[in-house]
Amino acid sequence: MTRPTRLLLAVTTLLFAVPVIAQDEPPPPTPTFPTLPTDAPAGTGMTQPCMEELEGSVRCGRYRVYENRESRIGRTIDLAFVIADALDPSSKNSDAITYFFGGPGTSVTRPSPFIIQDNDLRQNRDLLLLDFRGVGNSQALACDVEYPGGVESRFGEIFPIDHIEACRDELSERAQLDLYTSAINMDDLEELRAWLNYSALNLWGGSYGTREIQVFLRRHPESVRTAVLMAAGPISGGGYVTHARGLQSALDELVAECSRNEACSAAYPDLGATVAHVLERVRTDPPEVTAEGKTVRFGPGELGYALRGLLYRRAAEVPLMLSRAAAGEWQPLADYYLQRSGWVSASDDQAGMHFSVICAEDVARLDDEIIARETEGTFLGDYLIGGYANVCEVWPHAKLDPSHWEPVESDAPALLFSGSRDPVTPAAGADEVAKHLSNSLHVVVPSAGHGIGGPCVGQIQLAFIESGSVEGLDTSCFEERPPTEFVLPGTGD
Repeated sequence: MTRPTRLLLAVTTLLFAVPVIAQDEPPPPTPTFPTLPTDAPAGTGMTQPCMEELEGSVRCGRYRVYENRESRIGRTIDLAFVIADALDPSSKNSDAITYFFGGPGTSVTRPSPFIIQDNDLRQNRDLLLLDFRGVGNSQALACDVEYPGGVESRFGEIFPIDHIEACRDELSERAQLDLYTSAINMDDLEELRAWLNYSALNLWGGSYGTREIQVFLRRHPESVRTAVLMAAGPISGGGYVTHARGLQSALDELVAECSRNEACSAAYPDLGATVAHVLERVRTDPPEVTAEGKTVRFGPGELGYALRGLLYRRAAEVPLMLSRAAAGEWQPLADYYLQRSGWVSASDDQAGMHFSVICAEDVARLDDEIIARETEGTFLGDYLIGGYANVCEVWPHAKLDPSHWEPVESDAPALLFSGSRDPVTPAAGADEVAKHLSNSLHVVVPSAGHGIGGPCVGQIQLAFIESGSVEGLDTSCFEERPPTEFVLPGTGD
């Protein structure tokens, strides 16, 4: 696997936590963490060598924090982290590079080998990879419980409430769910930074991780050297409620691009009409599909959620998938819907932490009028955000001070990347973030979606972090971007 391919894989992992291992690649090493003594107080930490297969020195560690940081009594959490020491032994840099992943609820230590290997940022600085509380190897809050209503309950409702309540009841036995927020995570990180004796951090975040960066900038400004924000949205924005509108814009742009593309327009001569036909069919006469041996109806919500996933990462397949659906082949979309929505009950996912954050930070300020206004006329409608609103009626979550949603002001050097066709964090949102970052540069990448990787990103962010400044950065490598390589009939099987 080439270095640019690894860089792209690392960025994809940051945003989506779905590392893909090539068939000719050996399995990656697995991080192994020390065990802290049961009677050790909060503030205790330990590291040990790990993943010796990787280049240089790599250490895995645990650090104990109070679950309730304010009272500082009661239950504790052993955070898991990985440190990849700088490859240059003569490096005197005392600041580390740390990562904030998408989600919320994505582990960083589990895919850590993919982030560490062939990472040019590591040459002169340590990499610090921390699983936040309730995530990954830091006492994950996974909703690994059965669906009481079976697979049929997953159609017509993205988050079946009986499953959510079962998850809540199971997790509440070992966690206080309203103590899992972005702000608390950032305070955990700051405590770990001080314990590790790093003078400052270089923050690298994607998607939801850019919200965490903004929170860290506000709460611990003296601990920030630089910040890279990939696919950023304003902390003052509406979060998930804005996704339906952004996804609709991305689909409309994709249809327009297909009409301008000779090969795509020849294969799909009236893609706009095909889209309209498919959407009308699921609204008025939802087709029957098979799910785990059961016959169910595939409605507009399920189609919308499937399209959401495709527009994230597989937009080039959308014309083919919708054309097949129009011809009666609905099963591929149904299978993809089940696969995409399955994260909620996966044993290695962190749905508990996800819901605690989303309920406190995204849904708390919404009402039925806002949801209706923001989703009207979109293919996704209120299927997703309405599902979250239902979850939050039964899910314990923090009540935040209104100051949480105020724009974050900072003069720390900040580099922002956006894709011009990002369906959920459009470039306009990053413009709003950058407006309050007085020492920032925002790069919009043509025809890119939610997540941008490759050598161009690599060389720009390397120059930025090495210099600690946005002044003089050469972004010309993004000026020429190839058109979308649409998947055509006969090539997508």
